Amino acid sequence: METNRKILPLNEGLKVITDWKQNGLKVVFTNGCFDILHLGHLDYLEKSKDLADKLVVGLNTDNSVRQIKGPDRPINDEYARARMLAAMSFVDLVIAFDEDTPFELIKKVKPDILVKGKDYEVENIVGAEFVIGNGGEVKTIELKEGYSTTDIINKIKKH
Repeated sequence: METNRKILPLNEGLKVITDWKQNGLKVVFTNGCFDILHLGHLDYLEKSKDLADKLVVGLNTDNSVRQIKGPDRPINDEYARARMLAAMSFVDLVIAFDEDTPFELIKKVKPDILVKGKDYEVENIVGAEFVIGNGGEVKTIELKEGYSTTDIINKIKKH
């Protein structure tokens, strides 16, 4: 299945990324939990892809999401979240990471561009200093107003 070919373990993913770079393609990287996909995620990821030839998404594992968001999260398991991301035409590769931050993954991917939402200041983005130090760029993207997984969960709980 096509989407499964976009979800790779770290070592296999790094080989693909190396091939892309050797062929002169620019790689943009972003990361997140992407627990309940919504329009805000779609918009953000689509705009991220517009910045380079290939979009790599670092996906927090279930364990990592629990560490960050609490014991009731994630709502969707890692496999479901990875498949939904991989199904998007503008996502080229999904690699899961188990740490609280994607710093180690960013060091291995060495993206040309690191992207986060505008709710982050560049100097506070994990991996920004590393990417800039390696000749890359760090960009922030305006987030779609009114869309957040936490808000969706709270809305469901009220009903």
